Amino acid sequence: MDKLNAMRIFIRVTETGNFSKTADELNTTPSYVSKQISALEKSLGTRLLQRTTRVLTLTESGQSFLKHCRKIVTQLSIAESEIAELRGTPSGLLRVSMPSVLGDRDSANLCAGFLKQYPEIELDISVEDRFVDMVEEGFDVCIRASAEFPDSTLIYKRIGDLGIHLMASPEYLAEYGHPKTAAELTNHQLISHRNARTSTFTFEKQGRAEQVTFNRRVKVNSTAIVRHIVEQGTGMGFLPKPSQTGMLEKNRLVSLLPNYQEGKITISLVYPERTYTPLKVYKFIEFFEQWFKRYNY
Repeated sequence: MDKLNAMRIFIRVTETGNFSKTADELNTTPSYVSKQISALEKSLGTRLLQRTTRVLTLTESGQSFLKHCRKIVTQLSIAESEIAELRGTPSGLLRVSMPSVLGDRDSANLCAGFLKQYPEIELDISVEDRFVDMVEEGFDVCIRASAEFPDSTLIYKRIGDLGIHLMASPEYLAEYGHPKTAAELTNHQLISHRNARTSTFTFEKQGRAEQVTFNRRVKVNSTAIVRHIVEQGTGMGFLPKPSQTGMLEKNRLVSLLPNYQEGKITISLVYPERTYTPLKVYKFIEFFEQWFKRYNY
């Protein structure tokens, strides 16, 4: 048994919660994954996972061993990166968490461009809008769409602001009317991200603030889904600036209230504070900052 390989498989099983999903990711079979976990348990003389027909649960031994596995795999990745840096080439696995507000297409373009520039780096991307525990979950770097910094042990780098506009489809506007002022928005149907904790929003025009309370019809934890629902004419939503994300393709969305000050979301990069930060992390930070400016975010 290749114990290091088995440890990596064990880590992925705990993250996916499923032998089949792990096997698909590794391009192997569920039986191979199961045999690796069993061999690992046999070598340790203890059970790491409680198996049922529906769920895998870590035992107490499994929880303890998982922490050590992550440290060992991380240290190996650091060692590989240090050797690669002696050759001047960043390499290895880079785990990145990014928010859905960047958009599916733009996130994909970002990743593809980075991989072309650094062919020896592998990416493991998670798109989610929660504050992930970087150390516990093993992320190297996070892109965050928030000005809040809840963890003082992390290093934060502010990248810039992402413009946000209130938008709707032509079909919705044809049925419910095209508002010209903030006051006309009252009781319009709002499709919102769950992170927006209120139905009342403030609009500014020429230094004057106007508060509007929407009928919040849908709350969802994905900007991409907000956009797709808005495109179907079900309501209006706050979405990234159209000129930046290409969401005006085929006239699917209309930006509302152009005379009002646009909203903004702060975009930051976050990574763990540690003795050695791999070159691949610095290269991703550098690439993302340039990419963000180039596309006029």
